[in-house]
Amino acid sequence: MNREQILDNYNRQLARIEASRTYSDHAKKVMAAKAYTTAQSALERLRQSEVDSINTRRSQLQRRMFGHQGTADAQTVIARRDANDRAAKLDDPRAAGEMLATAQMEGDDLMAQAIATRAARSGWNDVLGSYASDRPGFQQAAEEYSSLPDPDDWKWKFQHTGQFLAGTPRTLSDAAPHEIDRLAQQNLDEGDAA
Repeated sequence: MNREQILDNYNRQLARIEASRTYSDHAKKVMAAKAYTTAQSALERLRQSEVDSINTRRSQLQRRMFGHQGTADAQTVIARRDANDRAAKLDDPRAAGEMLATAQMEGDDLMAQAIATRAARSGWNDVLGSYASDRPGFQQAAEEYSSLPDPDDWKWKFQHTGQFLAGTPRTLSDAAPHEIDRLAQQNLDEGDAA
C-alpha cells in the first residue's frame, strides 16, 4: 500500500470506531490506539523503504561516477585504498588537476577516480570537469545524483518524516505516546467492548 492508501484506510477505521454506539469509551480508545499504531508502523516501513531506495540509488550512481563496479581482487582493493589516501591529502585544486592529468596520462584509473571523488567533495568543479570530460555516462549519472535528495540532510529528513505521520485519533488527543502504546497492547474481551 502507498501512503495515501494507508492513511485512507486508517481514517475509515477511525470514523467507524468513533461513530459506533456499541463500544464503550474505553473500547473506542483501545481500538483507536490499535488502528493508530498499525497505521504508523505501516507508514514508517514505507518511509524507511523510500529512504533505503534513495540511498541505494545514490550509492549506485557514486560507484558509476567514481568507483569500481563489481568485485575486486585484494591487490585492486589495496591500490584503491592507497589512491584514496593520497587523494585525501590534496588541499589545492591546481595540484589536484595536475595529479589528475598525470593519472589519466598514465592510465591510472584508480588514482583518477580517487582524485575525482576528492574534487567532488571539495567543490573543485574544474578538476571534476576534467575527469568527466572523457567518461561516457558521467554527466547523466551526476545529474541524476544531484536530483536525488540527501537522506542525511536534517531539513529533508524532517520534511520527509512529517509526510509519514498518522494523525492522533480525537479520542486520544490528550494521551501521551506511551499511553497510546499501552492502550494498543490491551486485549478487548467481548465483555470489554460494550
